[in-house]
Amino acid sequence: MPGTASDRGPQPTLTGRHVRLRPWRPDDVDAVHAACQDPDIQRWTQVPVPYAREYAEGFVRVAAPDTWAAGGALFAVEPRDGGPLAGSIGLFPPRDGFAEAGYWTAPGSRGRGFTAEALRLLSRWAFDPCGLRRVELLVDPGNAGSRGVAERAGFRAEGTVRQRFLHRGRPSDVVLYALLATDPRPAP
Repeated sequence: MPGTASDRGPQPTLTGRHVRLRPWRPDDVDAVHAACQDPDIQRWTQVPVPYAREYAEGFVRVAAPDTWAAGGALFAVEPRDGGPLAGSIGLFPPRDGFAEAGYWTAPGSRGRGFTAEALRLLSRWAFDPCGLRRVELLVDPGNAGSRGVAERAGFRAEGTVRQRFLHRGRPSDVVLYALLATDPRPAP
């Protein structure tokens, strides 16, 4: 995966059966701000609390292009047939042939399979065009929804890593999930 946005060209749009992963646009700011008011997104992710509109603007206008320029990618997840923002998914800049992924799902889109499909699309993109060998997820052991997404996308739990993560200033355990380029992949 080349290291600069100019080497990589424009960020792609990835399309699956039910979802589309696309680059963030300035008109997404309000939807990101609204979604990140959700107590579960605030509980399980690193979004600032309280989540002000300026954070959504920074995410869409600065963090997304900067992540692309650094070798990763942040995508808006939307239903393929239209509808409101379903969530966010990203691949952080890779190193040594692997990268960490992360995601959140807007409250109205939970339980519909969108995030698991988005994670399968993101992983295929990371392996095939990008040439990574491994994608990892760090999931709070108590986050049953996120653990289910990881497993439905074909990721395997490799174990609990104690105090691996600093969440809201407190050390926290995570379950390390991973998918290898050589692992069987679930159907799209």
